[in-house]
Amino acid sequence: MKHILLKKAFEYRKRKEIKPPKEYVYNFILGVWINAINNIPLIFSDDFKAQGTKKFDIETGEDNKGQ
Repeated sequence: MKHILLKKAFEYRKRKEIKPPKEYVYNFILGVWINAINNIPLIFSDDFKAQGTKKFDIETGEDNKGQ
């Protein structure tokens, strides 16, 4: 018999693979992905999709509070 928490807990799908963005190289000094063509950081790109904030923690899901 499974514990009630194991029965009711939401299970997240595991990510298969995280690929580095195309046309970007990682700058270890700045700690950001930089466009190899125009040297603009990835976070300033129009099509950048952030992974979210700590409030949407995918590892535990415990921080969905404090809107």
